[in-house]
Amino acid sequence: MPVPDSTSPITDEHRRQYRDEGYFVLERAIPDEHLGILRDACDHLIGLMHEEMDRLGTDHVHISHRGKRYHIAKRYREAPRLAEYVFSDLMAEVCRATLGETAFLFYDQYVVKAAEQGITFSWHQDSGYLDFQHEPYVTVWAAVDDMTIENGTASVLPFSQVGIRTRVDHVRDPETGDRVGYFGDQPGVLAVVPAGSLVVFSSVTFHRSGANTTDRMRRAYVTQYSRQPVLDPATGEPLHLAEPFLENGRRSSPVDGTSPR
Repeated sequence: MPVPDSTSPITDEHRRQYRDEGYFVLERAIPDEHLGILRDACDHLIGLMHEEMDRLGTDHVHISHRGKRYHIAKRYREAPRLAEYVFSDLMAEVCRATLGETAFLFYDQYVVKAAEQGITFSWHQDSGYLDFQHEPYVTVWAAVDDMTIENGTASVLPFSQVGIRTRVDHVRDPETGDRVGYFGDQPGVLAVVPAGSLVVFSSVTFHRSGANTTDRMRRAYVTQYSRQPVLDPATGEPLHLAEPFLENGRRSSPVDGTSPR
């Protein structure tokens, strides 16, 4: 076992909570420089999304709708310096605390809820979007803006409340297209946190988010890391990104994310 870094924002209590409850929260953990990168990158990628919409002559691409909501996935390389955050010391610390000494970048995405555009996301596990059993991975949900109940922050459902610690089959909501895996009445824990905070949770932890009823955009950036590449059982090929990040506790990918070493 590695000796915990005394300068790390992640404590033994965080590690215990992740193991026992499936999540932990780090308030104001993202350095100011990286928070600025996250904001600039979001604006840049939304601009690229608008260009794509213009080219296609539409106001929506997949589940992104112009001026309403944006889901921009697996495009971190297209945003200046965004890889510096994705492969940062902070993300390395999160991976070591949750996965161990080996980690791969599995997925990344911006989730943006525009001002006064109500849309909620039902209780689900990230693992519920994969239709096969797999080793749980870790989701790192970064608050790019201050997060409140009014702007639709996320909630997580601790293992002790829901009594479920493994992937369950989900059903698709015919109105929203969301997958739903929990229909109970447990309230969960609201992540009312300032910008620059992280909510770190397992891919088998249930979570949801509310509608943005404010007059300002609400931006979150999600990165997901796995202990090993997640393989498509039909083809044996890695799903999504599967980019090496940590090997034996050390980076196997450069900070700029240009290519693995």
